Amino acid sequence: MMTIERREELKRYLLEHKNVTVATMAEKFGVSGQTIRRDFEALEQEGFLLRSYGGAVIKDRKAVSVPNTVKSELLLDAKRIIAKQAAGFISPNDCIFLDHSTTVLSLCDEITHIPLTVVTNSFRVIEKLSGHPNIQLISTGGIFNDSLEGFFGLETVKYLKQHCMDKAFLSCRAIDLVRGLNDSSEMIADVRRNVIENSDNVYLLADHTKFGKSGFIATCDVEQLDYVITDESVDDAWRKLFEKKKVILLEGN
Repeated sequence: MMTIERREELKRYLLEHKNVTVATMAEKFGVSGQTIRRDFEALEQEGFLLRSYGGAVIKDRKAVSVPNTVKSELLLDAKRIIAKQAAGFISPNDCIFLDHSTTVLSLCDEITHIPLTVVTNSFRVIEKLSGHPNIQLISTGGIFNDSLEGFFGLETVKYLKQHCMDKAFLSCRAIDLVRGLNDSSEMIADVRRNVIENSDNVYLLADHTKFGKSGFIATCDVEQLDYVITDESVDDAWRKLFEKKKVILLEGN
């Protein structure tokens, strides 16, 4: 395995497990401890992790957006659980919005048989749903972001301001009890704000790792959502908040 590939795998492992040891990673990749320590040093310089004695921990930076190529390999079971629940809310001939997130991307596998109009800013959604004659695909256009595999910017927002959807399915960087939905950049938050504003029903698809954290910028208040769909049970503080804000919660377990 090349150095760049190993470091991408290290990122994936850290995103899922939050901390690693030199010994565990050396065994996993079949390399020396010194090689792993050099990897940790390089990733620390990127701002991705913090080295600790004998290992490293992920550095949860609010303004850092992890590439979709990395996130697409994480929490696959959680994403499938969420997608199956979300698909139950989609009816034939709905006009829906699907955002660029890898959680929402999992929903594509559940809806290919339904006649739909799908509006999206995601290149991967277009890729997944193209070739299905029952689905009319509409791209928002805009400036393509290679890391996020989606379209953003003024043209994207302009399109979203002019069109309405029956249902919007989106994710977030994090969800906080006080600050609501958070994202890592203004361009992502701006797209989601306009989708929320112009959709009759808004569904947040968020795995359990999103709860109780915050991002760089507040996207919207919880009360602007209609449904929150997650893969695991949440604690009572979240249930009380969603009940107070009249948001329907669906938990995987």
